Amino acid sequence: MNKEEAKSVLNNELDRFRTMSHEDLVRTVGDGVCTTEQMGISGEKYLIKIKTKWKKRKKSIVRISANIRSADESPQESSTWNIPILNIAICRASMSGLFTTFTRGPSD
Repeated sequence: MNKEEAKSVLNNELDRFRTMSHEDLVRTVGDGVCTTEQMGISGEKYLIKIKTKWKKRKKSIVRISANIRSADESPQESSTWNIPILNIAICRASMSGLFTTFTRGPSD
């Protein structure tokens, strides 16, 4: 996987979410994972997964998380464990792809 090309493909796909109105972005929360396949300039196919969820629901802040990997790679397992006492999630995931996250609030 060409990481520079993958970053460019991922940023192009995330531009849809960056340019959405906050109201439209809020409507995507809870819809599950949006999966799409895009082709880079080199002809390589990339699999992109984007998920929206609340970061701070009371303040209406949405977290957008995305990862990209070569469509030809076999998916590697990832695991999430919740620690109830601390109320945090610890994630372990494959490093074969790229991952990014950002947040948007009503005033962003």
